[in-house]
Amino acid sequence: MLKDGGVLLFDEFDARLHPLLSWKIIELFHRSNKKGAQLIAVSHDTNLLNPQLLRRDQIWFTEKDKEGATKLTSLAEFKKIRKGESYEKNYIDGRYGAVPYLGTFNFGETDNG
Repeated sequence: MLKDGGVLLFDEFDARLHPLLSWKIIELFHRSNKKGAQLIAVSHDTNLLNPQLLRRDQIWFTEKDKEGATKLTSLAEFKKIRKGESYEKNYIDGRYGAVPYLGTFNFGETDNG
């Protein structure tokens, strides 16, 4: 893709890569992209939620609603993010949504809510 341009789709980007290698691949893509290629990567690696690596408009979250439909939201849509704030911490704290409903973890009991 970097040689000829185009779009590279990468599902489970973090599944087989060390977090530092994932970071370096994205840096390489940014630095060496002379042909306007795009990298679309799906990842659960919150380490990548970093303004030193990605702009806000390059980070997107998915969240399922009650009917099971998936909503896609750009981090750029969140206007109240101060400079220097941790995207990763905010995400883990649930400020951007897109966190799973975990329910309760009780052995032998069911979660009815």
